[in-house]
Amino acid sequence: MMNKQSIICGMLGLALFTSAHGQEKSVEISGQIKGVGNAEIRVLDPVRGEIKRFNASQDNFKIHLPVYTNDQRFYTLHLPSLGDMGPSMKTPALFFMVDNDPIDIQAHIEDGSLKTDTIIGANDLNAFNSTYKQLKSTGKLMQASEEYNKAFNAYNNVAQTEENLQALKAVGEKIEAIYTEQGEEITELIASNPKSLTIATLASQYTAPDMTVDAIAEFLSQFDQGVVAQSFYLKELQTKLAKVSQLEVGQQAPDFSIKGIDQKTIKLSDFKGKYVLLDFWASWCGPCRREMPHVKAAYEQFKGNNFQVFAVSIDRDAAAWKKALAEDKMPFVHALDAKGKESVSDLYMVKAIPTNFLLDAKGKIIAKNLRGEELSKFLATQL
Repeated sequence: MMNKQSIICGMLGLALFTSAHGQEKSVEISGQIKGVGNAEIRVLDPVRGEIKRFNASQDNFKIHLPVYTNDQRFYTLHLPSLGDMGPSMKTPALFFMVDNDPIDIQAHIEDGSLKTDTIIGANDLNAFNSTYKQLKSTGKLMQASEEYNKAFNAYNNVAQTEENLQALKAVGEKIEAIYTEQGEEITELIASNPKSLTIATLASQYTAPDMTVDAIAEFLSQFDQGVVAQSFYLKELQTKLAKVSQLEVGQQAPDFSIKGIDQKTIKLSDFKGKYVLLDFWASWCGPCRREMPHVKAAYEQFKGNNFQVFAVSIDRDAAAWKKALAEDKMPFVHALDAKGKESVSDLYMVKAIPTNFLLDAKGKIIAKNLRGEELSKFLATQL
């Protein structure tokens, strides 16, 4: 079993090994989706996004795809006619693994959702589903979910009474308790089966760690190194661990280039010699806007002492971003984050906003997520 130090220290070597370890091959994927007719179908990979778009023929389809067959990643079969891939009460997609050739998918459309009947040939998927169903917590969750749906309907569609509200909250708390029980149950499975790829996949889906160095390293340390090298989801966590480790206090902040509000390129390293608050925010984020007066106050107090604020917005609407800049009168450096592979917020693992990193004059991270008056108080100890 690996310890935390060996995971972090061996990151680069193992990453080089795993990058060449995957096996991609052309596989025949066919099947029938009753009710789809001749509508469009998409197949998505969790890393590459859409890898195939085609139309069914009278409910049937047959395609050949280059896919990875040995790392237990979930591929997605999506019907755009049922809705986008996002939060919804409906299910416009199904998920499958590929470990054999061919794969046969049998499904149907019911009440606006895509329902899986059988997936023949996907032994890894069948093992995953079987293992999950055997968990004691799974049956409890199914029962509690039915109770929650009834309580939700009673409060939202029948009567918004205090009694119905308390009943809804009670079922929600019951489900949270079952999730905790499920996590403990899966952890016990890992301990007795550290070499099981199926259990590694199950754990990564249902007991994924917080995105901190300690949490990710502790999670990965439970598995045999061979499984870590093979599992798609554990390798993804390894990559995240490497990125998160680079963002710890004391580390050199990753450099990047981005277009400023005047469309001129700005590099983080351009600010070497100054203390910099790298601040991620958005115009639509209420907490971000409420935090800005504190950031402005710190800027005004310390701008003469080699201090700069580099505000990176994750807005998708440039007009809304510029409107917020005019409204809040923020007198520092601004940029709008690029999307896709060049995303600065992805580089800095930004999962929620506001998020900030305070860098010293050498570009090292010396503090993170300073809020309110904490920013000015901390700067006073440094400048």
